[in-house]
Amino acid sequence: MPLIIAATDFSLLSDNAANYACQLALAQNARITIIHSFVFPVMFSDIPLPATLINETTDDLDAQMKKLVGGLSMSYPGLDIQGVVLDGDLISSLEGYTQKNEDPWLVVLGNSNTGEYNTWESNMLAAFKSLKFPVLAIPPEAAYKPVKKICLAFDNKHKGNDLAFTQLRDLSIALNVDLEILNAQIDVLNRDNLPITDEQAQIILAPANPHFHVVYNSSIDTAIASFTSSNNIDWLALIPRKHSFFEGLFHKSQSKALAHHAHIPVLALHETQTT
Repeated sequence: MPLIIAATDFSLLSDNAANYACQLALAQNARITIIHSFVFPVMFSDIPLPATLINETTDDLDAQMKKLVGGLSMSYPGLDIQGVVLDGDLISSLEGYTQKNEDPWLVVLGNSNTGEYNTWESNMLAAFKSLKFPVLAIPPEAAYKPVKKICLAFDNKHKGNDLAFTQLRDLSIALNVDLEILNAQIDVLNRDNLPITDEQAQIILAPANPHFHVVYNSSIDTAIASFTSSNNIDWLALIPRKHSFFEGLFHKSQSKALAHHAHIPVLALHETQTT
């Protein structure tokens, strides 16, 4: 059975994401592990943290996790749900846990659309860029429904994307969805000479039977907003490469661009490390 990991900070935002993950797990006959990571405050002195404080903190977090898992188990009887509390930041905790156990089919976490660049949003962006497995961010108003259409917003640059395309292909086949590939061109002088998409990308994605779309004279965020709305897209897929349009979409000074598509889950796919 595939494994879905849901990260939580015990907020309403992450509770919604955990419920979404559980319903997705039922649909995919998967298991769920809920992970909470925490970091003790740094002490700028030679005096260590009292053992009682450490024990009280971990006991309280264990109790919160037990309550969360218990509630989810009541809501989703028959679903295999585990809860784990880990010491460390979210990224290192997820990486350490998966190294000792197994790679997840998907990591699910909450995606705030408040426009505030807070700690949880920072963790989400770090997970998008750092984790080697697919990460699905769930906005607060998103309720689970069967996934029928996934759209990849693609800048038509194949280099370094083999793993991302493979992840997208496999997820699309497992979910039995229609896969749409969207490329936006702000200024194209000769449309006849513009390839629909990179040939190698087409080869990797071919088993998922994708449909390719090119939008002219449009910025990527505007194209995404229009295409996802008019085509009833359920998940928006991105490849968060450095120095790509992704950074513009998610930069804290451009939070309004993210809000255009934050009403649907955002799927981040892993870029192959290149030198």
